[in-house]
Amino acid sequence: MGQAAFRPSPGAVFGEVEVGQEALFLLQSREEYSSVIVGMMPAPYALTRKTRENITLRITNRSRSTWSEEMGDYHPSLSETDDSQGIASGHTQQERRDTAEEQLVDVFYSTFHHVSEAAGGGASPEGEGGGGGGATGGPDSGAEDTQSSGINIEELRKELRDIFKVDDDTMVRVEEEVRAKEPPQNMVHITIHEAKDLRPKTSKDTSHPYCIVKVSGCSEIFKTKVLSDTLTPSWELQFSIGIPTLCDAKLMVEVWHKPQEVAVEQLGGVKNFQALSRLVRDAATSFQMKGTRNLLGSVNVPLAEMKNQNIEGWYDLVKIKEEEVNQIPLRENFKPSKKRGSIRIGQRVSSFAQLNLIGPHWFDAFLNKVVQHHLGYLSNYGNFSRGSKRWSKRSRSSTRCITDNGTSNSWNSNVNAITNKDNSKGTTSIGSSIENETVWNLSMPWKGTLSNTSQAILSHYAATLSLTTPFTTLSWWKVSSKFSVTDQSFLGHLLKAFQGFIGKNCYSEEEIQEIRSSLKTWTSVQLDRIRKLTFHFPSSTKFVSYNQLKGMLSNFYFIETDLQILQPKIFPKDVSVTELVSEALMDFTKSWWESSLKNHGGTSPSASDNQQLETAVSVAGEVFSFLSDVCSFYHDVFFREARISYLRLTYILLTSELAAQVRPLLLKIYRVPTKQKYSHAISAAKHSEADQLSLEAGAPDWQLYKKLEIIQKIGENLPDEVQTQSGIRGYHHWFFGGVIRWQERLFARARVIVTKEVRRDEFEMDSSGISSSASGAKANMIIIRNSWQKLAWPDEIDGDMAKRLLQDLCGLGTLYTKLVITKLDLSLREESLPEFTFLTLQTCTGLNNIEYLQQEVEGLLELFELTDDDAELRFLIAKTSSKMEGSLLLFMDNVIRKIKPTLWKAVVNSCDTGNEAHLLQEILDQDLCILEQKLRDKNFQHFLMKIWNVLIVIFRDIVEGYLTKQNAEYFKNVYKVLERTWCFFTPCDRRGLDPQQAHSVEYQSLKKNLCNLKMPTESLIAKYYKERYEELQRANSLCSAEIVVRIFFMRNGKLIVQVVMVRDIVKRSKKKPNTRVQIKLVPSEWFPGVCSQETRTQRASDAPVFDQNFEFSVSRTDFGVQAGHLLMILKTCHRFHSDDVIGETVMPLEELPLVESSTDSTIIYKVLKMNVPCDGDDYTAIKALKFRTWDKNAQTFLQARHVRTSCCAGCIVNTADPWKILTRR
Repeated sequence: MGQAAFRPSPGAVFGEVEVGQEALFLLQSREEYSSVIVGMMPAPYALTRKTRENITLRITNRSRSTWSEEMGDYHPSLSETDDSQGIASGHTQQERRDTAEEQLVDVFYSTFHHVSEAAGGGASPEGEGGGGGGATGGPDSGAEDTQSSGINIEELRKELRDIFKVDDDTMVRVEEEVRAKEPPQNMVHITIHEAKDLRPKTSKDTSHPYCIVKVSGCSEIFKTKVLSDTLTPSWELQFSIGIPTLCDAKLMVEVWHKPQEVAVEQLGGVKNFQALSRLVRDAATSFQMKGTRNLLGSVNVPLAEMKNQNIEGWYDLVKIKEEEVNQIPLRENFKPSKKRGSIRIGQRVSSFAQLNLIGPHWFDAFLNKVVQHHLGYLSNYGNFSRGSKRWSKRSRSSTRCITDNGTSNSWNSNVNAITNKDNSKGTTSIGSSIENETVWNLSMPWKGTLSNTSQAILSHYAATLSLTTPFTTLSWWKVSSKFSVTDQSFLGHLLKAFQGFIGKNCYSEEEIQEIRSSLKTWTSVQLDRIRKLTFHFPSSTKFVSYNQLKGMLSNFYFIETDLQILQPKIFPKDVSVTELVSEALMDFTKSWWESSLKNHGGTSPSASDNQQLETAVSVAGEVFSFLSDVCSFYHDVFFREARISYLRLTYILLTSELAAQVRPLLLKIYRVPTKQKYSHAISAAKHSEADQLSLEAGAPDWQLYKKLEIIQKIGENLPDEVQTQSGIRGYHHWFFGGVIRWQERLFARARVIVTKEVRRDEFEMDSSGISSSASGAKANMIIIRNSWQKLAWPDEIDGDMAKRLLQDLCGLGTLYTKLVITKLDLSLREESLPEFTFLTLQTCTGLNNIEYLQQEVEGLLELFELTDDDAELRFLIAKTSSKMEGSLLLFMDNVIRKIKPTLWKAVVNSCDTGNEAHLLQEILDQDLCILEQKLRDKNFQHFLMKIWNVLIVIFRDIVEGYLTKQNAEYFKNVYKVLERTWCFFTPCDRRGLDPQQAHSVEYQSLKKNLCNLKMPTESLIAKYYKERYEELQRANSLCSAEIVVRIFFMRNGKLIVQVVMVRDIVKRSKKKPNTRVQIKLVPSEWFPGVCSQETRTQRASDAPVFDQNFEFSVSRTDFGVQAGHLLMILKTCHRFHSDDVIGETVMPLEELPLVESSTDSTIIYKVLKMNVPCDGDDYTAIKALKFRTWDKNAQTFLQARHVRTSCCAGCIVNTADPWKILTRR
């Protein structure tokens, strides 16, 4: 950008100013910015002799070599062409010091005349660290904030002394030189051209405008002439005003209306009421001196950004209270404001200053010094909090700069001791500046803030150099972008400022090239920082690293999309930002992987298998940690800001590299086929080999297996195609040999442990009813379950692995059952127990152990969290449980077989005496109470059921053995003992058999037989007729005829039977039969003295009608009536051979009504079905009667029944009518 004044020759003169001596030297130099720039000073002023000597000394000692440390990265290179001036290369340090001192003079000079000697009263509270409270830095920091900070001369001296690192003598000498110079001057050249569309103020719709021009900070005021009767005045007047600084200067132009006195002749020119009103107001204003009524409008134009530019344009006139500026570009189709009009103004600013070093690059160098000083202050004082207030406690960390030659220099004398202390420890870090790597221990990024004093100095120095905001923005970018601690959001703010200035064409082509070069360097450095991602953006400081990465990526995309005018050649490659960042991330990941392998030993082929395995475990652990950081932090920021799935890129790369290292090693270690057949038989040598190679918790291969498992879990949320490309997909196959060996060793050891525990188990029952061997077997199952769950072996790799595991566990249960039963059998044979003893305490414990382990086997699917969908697994577990229960029941059978003789003897004694105490109290009660307390419920139920079944067999054998030998009284005793025994086994107040379970078929059959055997013969006969009656009542029973009768009891003690007729007789032949009915009371033993009676014979009739009444001397209250029956037999009469029986019917006497007379209306006719009895085996009473061979009544009854049934053997069955079906018996 332009400087204070430009002249073509060393002798150029502007007004009353002559060219300074140093400016003459600079005009002859080859510096880029110095060839046309002139430093000015007033003509009448003469430098002192000492000042002239100092200037001459600095000029002759100026170095033409490269500026390095003091001027930073932005000092220009001076070619060594002027050998005639006697410049020696051996005076480098002195030359640099003089150049820095010259710049110190310029900076002090630019700020000195803007501070007061008495203002502020001394140094700031934070003078040691660089001035007072913090101020927002950057090019947008205006002078308003600087002036309000109120810095004083002491603050200025201390700040510059710390920045330039000079002593007090140097500062005194510099101040003397500055005081000898005239202060900087700025001249504002203003041209008032014209105005348009002003507001009318007179009765002629015109006004009498004039302008008042003034500049803030200057007491001089200019006024144009008054132009009468116009709304478009044209003045074309120029003014020049001198001001000390442009920082807060504003040009103020006011347009006024000049009121005039009212003459009489003016009243004649009034055309309307509105004109008259204006005339009156104009006159009133003139008399009342209310000047604000005559203000047409004003314009305020800030001068800070003008510098040496010529600006001309239209400005809207606004109210005096409005301070905003509305500049309107000059164009032909201009539309003025409808409210107050507009004015065209031209302005130009000229600057005059006595500077030693002229050029914008010196501002870059000074800004670099200020920022480095400020960052060193922040690091030394433990960073800063809100409001730019330092921490109360100083940080012990050092602030260092690693120079090109490797030496370390402290930034200020206050931190020398700390720096040297750190240097003695050898703690040297590497930063990320462009050339000079600088390390600051800042917990938060630097957001471009500076102290108020530093910001004020920068503002005055830029103003003295006549630098505009676009150029200071460029300087801030070049300086702040080189520091890694700079906040990326602050850099983004500068980039957006670039966008606005470039859009306004504020930069020359050379400056555009400079911006492009700076951006290219910055993007290259940022990509390099991504290639060292964890160093520059550690996940331990997530908040800071996240915001820095986010800002960096946003700046990348802003450059790519919004600064396209600077494209191309900003990014290293002609590709998109996304591709560049992805490539840098991949480079970082590859570098990290190579470094991880290099840092671990045992990777060489000569290393042993164990060493390589341990190395693989360590590398896999680091891969997991790296992926965890990527997953929890880096992936999120890159995906949100750049739509880059960093986890996807990293996961595929690292898993592929890890698989290439691990898989061959595991295949080499195991050396087994993928589908090795599993075998239970394990030799001692093979068992020893399994100890070394099995995939067991704690072993190196187990650790590697779990590391790969958690690495794979990280990729579960990634897309399927990523998981397909994963290098560790199917990693379980690599460990198949180890799993096989693990199973072999695990179950071999479990079988050995179970065998040993059973052998030394004394079967002492604990509180849960089991002993130590059962608890140990369960513990082995839990251990195997836990090991299997830790293994997390997927079924899709080898679905038979889980089946083999459950099969081995079932075999473990079978083995335990076999060992316990064997030990109990041996104990049962060896011990001499009383013959009525059931089970010992040790036997009960052993049976409980088997039941307990059986339940555990049945719950294996639930224990291993497997589904029961597999029918093969369910069958395997059910088969094992059944086998264990079968072994247990078989042992119980052996026990029962041993005590069966005792039970037989007790049952016989109880039946003989009719006293159940011989069986229940003397044998069962005591031992079963012990079993109830010691046996678990399931075993107790099993044992009770076994004893009950044995007792049923004993009772049945006794009954069958005494059928023909004992009478009903004996069987009554047997029945009573059986009933009491059933009640004993199915109690209500304690554990016992379920009544339904005890009510078995065998028990019901035995009880039914005993019910018949205990009855007298007459009762059996009565039961037979009851069975006959029930048979006739069934709907599906056969029918040979039907008889119609009326039967009832009279209260006078008579039984009346009226036989009306018989119908539907099943005929023997086509010939009609001769029939009669025989009536008798049965059993006859219950009705002594009562004879049977018969009807008349009806000849040749299919439906004989008898209509006869019969009377029996039987009362309703007689003994036999309650269980007796009325038997009616239908017979055919033959003259030459015995009668045949067509059928018989039975009526229970207790069901007959009791009436007063035979004419009682309640007596109804009954139709009774008649048929022939079945064989004797169909009636339980007949079966019981057959066994009573010693009873004459029973034999007589059986013979008479046999005669009746045999008499109908020749009956012809008529099947023509379904109602008359009769089956031949």
